[in-house]
Amino acid sequence: MMSAGRGFDQYSGSSPYHLHGQQVLVYQVVVVVVVVVEVVVVVVVVVVVVVVVVVVVVVVVVVVVEVVVVVVVVVVVVD
Repeated sequence: MMSAGRGFDQYSGSSPYHLHGQQVLVYQVVVVVVVVVEVVVVVVVVVVVVVVVVVVVVVVVVVVVEVVVVVVVVVVVVD
């Protein structure tokens, strides 16, 4: 009779093994959340870098086109 009681206590929710299992589950959830946050941060950084590169390329193209237009206008007006 007493062994049945100990068996019940051993597998009840208050056993250290159950708490350890809960701790492992919490650690796994924390690791998954951290990995997801890191992936989101990396994706956001990559998107920001791509947007900055596109903006720089557009600005360079606009400046080059303006310089070419000014040179053509000056050459045509001078001639």
